[in-house]
Amino acid sequence: MDEKVIEKAILLVWFLFSIRFLFFSYWDILFLPPILIILDGLFKENIKKEEQQRGDKSPLGIGAQKDNQIQERLKHSIDLDRLITKLMEEEKRKAIKKTTKKKTYLETTQ
Repeated sequence: MDEKVIEKAILLVWFLFSIRFLFFSYWDILFLPPILIILDGLFKENIKKEEQQRGDKSPLGIGAQKDNQIQERLKHSIDLDRLITKLMEEEKRKAIKKTTKKKTYLETTQ
């Protein structure tokens, strides 16, 4: 059965039994759980069949995709690390230049 048909059937059963429960007899509610369990079982079987049919389920393919994602993350993190170290070195050079300028300025004024 189609997934949407089963979903509609479950909703219809809930709707019918709720109307019967409210207006007619309380004994009808006893039939609701078995019917819903049967419909839910059909729904789960349908989902499992669709999952098995979709796409390539090769474990090697999935593993390779995950490895590629990890390698891309590592490349980005390595690039970021290099960029951070480069920026830190530039800041150190700037700080050294400032301190040497101050030292030379102080020495010339004395």
